Amino acid sequence: MKINCDAKLIRYIADNLEDPRKGEEVQEMIEAIVAELKKDFREYQRKHSRISDETLAHWEGLICEVQNPDFWYKMAHLLDFSFEY
Repeated sequence: MKINCDAKLIRYIADNLEDPRKGEEVQEMIEAIVAELKKDFREYQRKHSRISDETLAHWEGLICEVQNPDFWYKMAHLLDFSFEY
């Protein structure tokens, strides 16, 4: 099943990370996200002969961050954040 990482998914993950009933499902989703990011990174590496340190840090950081519950709480917070410009 293909799932987009949209606002609904971000809220679902953030709201259910610590839920004893849904926590396992959320962890499985996060593991699937990590696996897909790693796959995308491998594909990126195949297409680019040289990878800058910044690009490497981006991919490694993203893969690491999505495994951290604080990442999902921050993302959910930003979804509801508003400001005047």
